[in-house]
Amino acid sequence: MQGDNGLYPAEKQKKKRSALRVALISVGCVAAAAVVFFAGFFTYRLTLDDGLKSLLWFKDRIQDEYYKEISDEDFWQAAIDGVENILDDYSCYYSADEYDAVLNSDRGIKDGVGLSFFSNTNMVYKVAVGSPAFYAESESGERAEAGMFLTGVGESADSVKDTFTAAAVSEALGGAGSGDTLFLRLSKTAANDTQNCVLLSVEYETYTESYVLYATAAHTYALVFDDNAENGTWQLVGDGMEELSAGEAYIRLVQFEGNAAEEFGRAAEQYKEDGCDTLLLDLRNNGGGSLSVLRGIAAYLLKDADKGSPLMYAGEEGDRAVYSLKDDLYADYFASSKIYAAGNSNTASASEALLGAMLCYNTLEYEDIYLVKAGGGADDPARTYGKGIMQTTYYNPLTGEAAKLTTARIYWPDGTTCIQGRGITSDDGAHRIDAATNADYGDPALSAILADIAAQ
Repeated sequence: MQGDNGLYPAEKQKKKRSALRVALISVGCVAAAAVVFFAGFFTYRLTLDDGLKSLLWFKDRIQDEYYKEISDEDFWQAAIDGVENILDDYSCYYSADEYDAVLNSDRGIKDGVGLSFFSNTNMVYKVAVGSPAFYAESESGERAEAGMFLTGVGESADSVKDTFTAAAVSEALGGAGSGDTLFLRLSKTAANDTQNCVLLSVEYETYTESYVLYATAAHTYALVFDDNAENGTWQLVGDGMEELSAGEAYIRLVQFEGNAAEEFGRAAEQYKEDGCDTLLLDLRNNGGGSLSVLRGIAAYLLKDADKGSPLMYAGEEGDRAVYSLKDDLYADYFASSKIYAAGNSNTASASEALLGAMLCYNTLEYEDIYLVKAGGGADDPARTYGKGIMQTTYYNPLTGEAAKLTTARIYWPDGTTCIQGRGITSDDGAHRIDAATNADYGDPALSAILADIAAQ
């Protein structure tokens, strides 16, 4: 968890560090100090544990005898990579530069055009609210949407090159810098389509992502941070959703990061101002985030909880940390409301913890949850991801580096339920909605969910 004990998304990426600052590198500095202050390098070596002695001996032999040159940076990078390989997929080391990027990302500050893609594809799963891609329009008035495929990128409309693979997308977008104008070719139908596409002109820039989108039949709002201002403004960002009826509202919560708690609070105010009595909370493709943000949002959504009620437990009985609600705002905004929730196999971590708390405090019954099943057999239940463990991030103030490590299992407020490896499933009583993917263009899964709610 990052500083405030955060819950993190299901996936992590391990990348080559260009400026590795590892604790092990400092061994050389410590050795030099030992020569001066502790009567020599030999005395210093004797103070090391056997494993580190062996590693340093191995390093010396490689750098003295190996037929190819191995730099200090390459050696220590390999050592760190080797240690990471024995950890789970959620634990990793961050260099100082990487950790700075993580902190900026957690605050919602991003560099780019604002498109996110499903792993190893060119299929868009998210267009970040507030990003260049969110505002871009084609000549015919079309915009980028989840479910589209980025099939080409160019510096001009006439120089668009194919990006049919994830590697091609990464290369095309990764080569851009701040202020560059890019032309994006987006298809609604296929990963290699070049004919029936939307062409958008966007500028690669720094932006602040908004994580909450609020909609009714009449309007769509978000708390927008123009020019990366610290304080956002509640702005109309689109027309209403035609599939919503009078009194119904929709909130899409993309991630538990940045200003999401503040944004959700503003959405709750709008819900109250609009006089709504039915809410669909969409957590599809929300992989989690920070515990502090989760606590801020949960304060609005737990019907039978009070300030100080447990939101979740971390660890086993006898050695448990209790994370409690900081406030109880449900009655102020959602009294007498009917609340539904949507999720899918990418709904993970903090999202699952929130759903669990909403179930435990009677905001939801399982039958109020809609789970989208992308592909698979008819006998396979729809489910959320199933991440019931938490990570803690340990920061080294001397070097700026950090280590994120899995530290505990997470339990719902009932004290016994941990969904690690299982998730919430349609076998529990949640509705199953079948779909081709987790972000079909036009979002027919959302249409099916809203139709079912309207029929009740």
